[in-house]
Amino acid sequence: MKNKEKSVSLSQKVKEKIIEYIKERNLQPDSLLPSEVQLMEMLGVSRYTVREALALLEQDKILYKIQGKGTFINKVPTHIESGLEKLESITEIIESFGYEPGTIWIDIKEELPTKDMMDKMGLKEGEKVITFTRVRTANQKVAVYCVDTIKKMADMEEVPKRIEDESMFDYFKKKYGIEPEYAIADIIPTLPTAEMIKHMKIKKNQLFLLLHQIHYDKEGNPQIYSMDYFNTDVFKFKVNRLR
Repeated sequence: MKNKEKSVSLSQKVKEKIIEYIKERNLQPDSLLPSEVQLMEMLGVSRYTVREALALLEQDKILYKIQGKGTFINKVPTHIESGLEKLESITEIIESFGYEPGTIWIDIKEELPTKDMMDKMGLKEGEKVITFTRVRTANQKVAVYCVDTIKKMADMEEVPKRIEDESMFDYFKKKYGIEPEYAIADIIPTLPTAEMIKHMKIKKNQLFLLLHQIHYDKEGNPQIYSMDYFNTDVFKFKVNRLR
């Protein structure tokens, strides 16, 4: 079992190395990839590992093979590397890398808060919340599953059926005057929920990185309870650590 896990881990690393190679050389669709032997020499791994990595990339529709001719680029992979130090909207992050942000709306509903929402948002018994659920895309590739919840205020109008704004930060500011100053996040590796699998058309073993965040205003009042599930095939996060 350990040998198998080690093999899977190595093939995943080689997969990432091949993606880096594609990006660094700006290879476009239908470009020929180096042969298996060349990849073995470049990456210092066995032919078996190279083939496993190429198979993973074929599954992701990034590569395709033509018998007797070689392996070709099917589509250029979308990768976003972002730091966690700055509070930015997902729209801003996607656009900063030159990709086109998109939104697939799943649901907007008024509901009773969970106990965790009540504790972290300072909600009282009987108070309700509005939850906005959507899928964010980068160049039409599924990137993030977003669930944002705010307290329903007495003067709020009926729950909207659809929102045109790409950025929820922009929408919350314009519509409700909600403008977060900072956020505290728990970072949790996780597998997709049943709802995510249904709406995102993904495999049940697809790895996501959950940023479970509470957004606060300047006075330290909680404003947004958010759970953003980042597709690790698209997003990579970096943290600057100083001594």
